[in-house]
Amino acid sequence: MKTGEAVDRDLLRRAQAGEAEAFDLLVDRLTPLLYRTVRRLASDGAEAEAIVQEAWLRAWKHRKGLDPDRPALAWLSRIAVNAARDQWRKRRPLDFSDTGEAAEAQADERAGPELRLEEAEARTRLAQVVGRLRPEWRVVIALRYDGGLAYSEIAEVLGIPVNTVRTHLHRAHAALQRHLEGVPDA
Repeated sequence: MKTGEAVDRDLLRRAQAGEAEAFDLLVDRLTPLLYRTVRRLASDGAEAEAIVQEAWLRAWKHRKGLDPDRPALAWLSRIAVNAARDQWRKRRPLDFSDTGEAAEAQADERAGPELRLEEAEARTRLAQVVGRLRPEWRVVIALRYDGGLAYSEIAEVLGIPVNTVRTHLHRAHAALQRHLEGVPDA
C-alpha cells in the first residue's frame, strides 16, 4: 500500500504528463491542508479560498517544472505563499480574527457548552494575537502548524535558511507568550 506522499508523487507524475484527472485527484487530496495553511495568511475565508484557487491555477500552469520526488505540499505551499504575497502588495494588513472556524467545527461534541465556549474564546484570542505578529513570523507559524511542514520544507517554500525558520518560530513563540501573558512588547 502506498503512503500519502507516494500517492502524491504518482499523481504529480501523471499530472505532469497532462493527465487532468490525476491533477484533480491531487487537488481533492491536498486542498484541505493547503486551505488550512493559507487561512492564517488571508484576511478572511473568501480571500483564503481565492488564494488557494490561484495557487492551484499556478500549479497546473507550472506543473512541468516540478520535481515529483519532493513533497507536493511544500511545492504548493510555496506557490500559495507567493499568491498571498501578491495579495498583500495589493491591500492592507491582514486580519486574523476569524481563524478559529475550522478548529471550532472540530470541537469535541461530548464536551459541555462551557468548555466549548472557553475553547472557542481561547482560539479567538490566539488568532488575534497571531494576527499582531510580524508577517514573516505569521507565515512560518502557518506553514509549520497549519501546513504541518518540516523546517527544511518551510525554508524551501520561503527561500530562507533553516536557521532563519527556527529563529522566526522562536521569536514568534516568545511574542505569543508575552502577548498571552499580557506583557507589553519591549
